[in-house]
Amino acid sequence: MLNPNMLSKPELRKEFAKEYQKYYGTKIFEQEGFSRHTCKVCGMNFWSAVDRDVCEDSAHTTYSFFKEKPTPINYTDHWKRFAEFFKKNRHAVIDRYPVVSRWRQDLYFNIASILDFQRIENGRMSFEYSANPLVVPQICLRFGDIQNIGVTGGHFTSFMMAGQHAFDYPKHGYWRDRTIELNYKYLTEVLGIKKEEVVYHEDVWAMGDFSEFGPSLEFFSKGIELGNNVFTQFEYAGGKIGELEGKVVDVGWGFDRQLWYATGFDTAYEAVFHNVLEKLKHRIHFEFDSKAFGKFAIVAGELNVDEVKNIHEKEKELLKFIGVSQHDYQNKIKPMQAVYAILDHTRTLLFAISDGALPSNMGGGYNLRIILRRALDFMEKYKLEFTMSEAADLIAADLKPLFPELSDSHDIFAKVVEVEKARYIKSKENGRKIVEGLLAKSSAIEPKQLRTLYESNGVTPEFIADIAKSKNVELQLPENAYGSIVEGDYARKEKQKKLDLVLPDTIKPTKQLYYDFAEDANAKVVYSKDKYVVLDRTPFYPEGGGQDPDHGMLDGAHVVDVQKVGGAIVHVLAEPKRFKAGATVEAKVNVDRRKRLIAHHTATHLISAAARKILGKHAWQEGARKYQERAHIDVGHYDKLTLEEIKALEDQVNSWVINGIKVNAYEMERGKAEHKYGFSIYQGHGVPAREMRIIAIEDKNGNTIDAEACGGLHAVHQESVVGLIKIIDTSRPHDGIDRIEFVAGLAALDYFRKEHSELDKSGKELNVERLKVHEALARTLDEKNQLYKKTVEYREIVAQSIAKELGDREEVNETLDFPREMLRSIASTVTEKNKKSVVLLRNKEGDVVCIAGDHAPTGAIEFVHSRIRTGFKGGGSKKAAEGKILV
Repeated sequence: MLNPNMLSKPELRKEFAKEYQKYYGTKIFEQEGFSRHTCKVCGMNFWSAVDRDVCEDSAHTTYSFFKEKPTPINYTDHWKRFAEFFKKNRHAVIDRYPVVSRWRQDLYFNIASILDFQRIENGRMSFEYSANPLVVPQICLRFGDIQNIGVTGGHFTSFMMAGQHAFDYPKHGYWRDRTIELNYKYLTEVLGIKKEEVVYHEDVWAMGDFSEFGPSLEFFSKGIELGNNVFTQFEYAGGKIGELEGKVVDVGWGFDRQLWYATGFDTAYEAVFHNVLEKLKHRIHFEFDSKAFGKFAIVAGELNVDEVKNIHEKEKELLKFIGVSQHDYQNKIKPMQAVYAILDHTRTLLFAISDGALPSNMGGGYNLRIILRRALDFMEKYKLEFTMSEAADLIAADLKPLFPELSDSHDIFAKVVEVEKARYIKSKENGRKIVEGLLAKSSAIEPKQLRTLYESNGVTPEFIADIAKSKNVELQLPENAYGSIVEGDYARKEKQKKLDLVLPDTIKPTKQLYYDFAEDANAKVVYSKDKYVVLDRTPFYPEGGGQDPDHGMLDGAHVVDVQKVGGAIVHVLAEPKRFKAGATVEAKVNVDRRKRLIAHHTATHLISAAARKILGKHAWQEGARKYQERAHIDVGHYDKLTLEEIKALEDQVNSWVINGIKVNAYEMERGKAEHKYGFSIYQGHGVPAREMRIIAIEDKNGNTIDAEACGGLHAVHQESVVGLIKIIDTSRPHDGIDRIEFVAGLAALDYFRKEHSELDKSGKELNVERLKVHEALARTLDEKNQLYKKTVEYREIVAQSIAKELGDREEVNETLDFPREMLRSIASTVTEKNKKSVVLLRNKEGDVVCIAGDHAPTGAIEFVHSRIRTGFKGGGSKKAAEGKILV
């Protein structure tokens, strides 16, 4: 029996190992003569068909699958081999899911193929799948190993996890015996690996909170891990461990590594990007020593920054071992590592941008910006004669048979890189000075400093290292420098507004009448204390989904807030009032306020759809707020909105409304909603519940404009309340985010009335019609500018005159009845004529100005302090000083 107090991977390994036949043994192991061993280096238990004492992990086993003459295999062709094998074995082959995990609010990006099918509702995991069993060519993004990319030969920030999945065992799917049988057959029959070269590691897989976990069998050959068979068998809930009713097989095949193994190239990058590299190599003008690189590739896996304490010492040790000089490493190997990293980072950015993500300074976009800038640093350092956009086009063309959508993203990719490159160049100008200042004090850069340098100035570890080299400083960076600056895979949750209120457990969920468009109702009081009232049913909509709550009346008492606590809806009164439990009260919603909120919520969906249509599919909603008076929506975009784009957005949404829209609200099964509308239903960050409320807006021809999972109030059967939509302002609250503020319906009418009123007032002040206010203001400003020019001319004449009166004295200390600007002009005129003079002037308001000539014996600030003993507040230098005398 598993102990809930021992939920950690090391402890679970020990527990599973006690009954290893139960958790790891399979029929194929018996049939093929696999026996259990323990690694003498790391202590890992593993299964092998031959006696061996090392487990084949690359941390202590060199790669031995390289070929003297590698055999290139096209990426798509290899996937076809994989898919065909599983298709013959009754698996459905489905298309990949996006790399941006919109259906998982706790994650930025898709980090494993099993995520395609996971849905989390109220903290519980469930699965949504279109076939069982299935395989999927899922592209995954991970950023924990950035410093390894290009170096170890096998690390990527984006890679294909060829997912093999079977669900709901024992009712459906299959379990361990069939999984390992298929695994073994593919390895030996398709990849052609001898059974003596296959090793299975005993391990454990678990969710971060151990809500679900189970044993796993990782599979290796010749020093490389090719994938992992995970058997999700247990759940932990309510303090107890139990077996899942529907168990899940989750096999993650490392497709890129598998291709590497099959081709026998020195690095996975040569295998994965073979066609791209062939077209780029004639534009790479540095000496590439394939012999030296071949030697290094054998031991490259040992330079994993996550597993080595001192990476620089390890580097020296390995170079000495393989007989490669530091000079050759720096000039013949590292430049090629940089090219590999650039191609990896480009592929990652291409998939991310194609699926709607953008580099930015927050969230998942933060990591995209890190790798983009790292790639730009490498391109500059090694003077590479190709652009990231050209590399992206080659990658897209190579993968087009498998992922044709990448070729459609050329324009947006090129534009994003262009904008980001310009930003980086600008930030590096400031960053260089800061880094030089730090290096002047110390050669060691701490992790916290690295993070600050990147977040504030966009400075990457490579950029710091290059500056240090140019200054002949022996730099000391943290071992895993990128580990100090990358964001984790998991998204930070926004804080939700909560009432400081604990309700009795006996209170049942409140019946929601607002979805039936109720504006008033008689209801029974189930709880009342101070300002808080809970009814058995209510027409009041509680704050949620960025929409402000309804206001109104409860038996004459003003309701000023409505919040949800668990399943109960709490009405917050303006003043405390006691209602008797069980009493019937009349609940009346403020209809005018509700209509304004409805107009703004439906308009939000329309603007979101227009943004994706006009700006591009990357322009996903990143947040929104709907108030009574106005609303705003935040959309992802790489640059500040232009006036033309704002006009196009406004024209599009109003065209839809004027020509006629239909707003529908459906209760749909999650799978059907995802299948019909795609993952854009999570545009507003709706929770992927099994039953979902979908708001679908159609145009006059019945075409879907927008469809989202949304619990807010909308213009269902009352589309006219949306009315005119007017964009009133735009801003950039965060890098990569454009905020669009707007008004709709009655709020738009109020806005125009207010504008007209202000224009009327201005027109009366300027004595013109309201539409001619601009012309009148232009004339007034021109007159003001002309007057200012004349004032400056007169001031110079007066200054010359006063200066003449003061004469050629070397020391001037006078009080004059002029403003500070005039005092400054007079003092400057005197010191220009007499370079030995120092002039101190003040006025009745206490302003002080002092200017010293170029050859004056006393400095300005010194002269001020010698003549004004007390009360002076100000500052200056030897040349000039200014301030005020405080009485």
